[in-house]
Amino acid sequence: MSDRTTDSSIVRLGGGFSEEADRRLIESTHSQLLARAASSGRLWDMELSVKDREGPGQYVTLEAWVRGNHTSGNDHFVATSQLENLRDALNDVASDVLRQFTKARDRATPRANRHKRETIRG
Repeated sequence: MSDRTTDSSIVRLGGGFSEEADRRLIESTHSQLLARAASSGRLWDMELSVKDREGPGQYVTLEAWVRGNHTSGNDHFVATSQLENLRDALNDVASDVLRQFTKARDRATPRANRHKRETIRG
């Protein structure tokens, strides 16, 4: 079994990326997101693509599908970046998906939703 904290196989590479040339770059720029995915207890699938790579109109997209468990539903997150530097754009989309996931998780917990608490002391 592979180490899920660094397992980038959950990220499918779409247009503009090459498995051999780009996998290490994705592992380094998405390490925090991959670690969170591994520790979340949910199944993650991601797809990463880039249009006009390294050009002035570069457009990086990261989509993440997170399958729910018995306490939470399925989530779909999309992040885009138009930063010119590819490494910066990859960091940008990874941190945005991580932020979206954290926000969705916090919204689903009783502590974040007063009406879901059993008491006001929650």
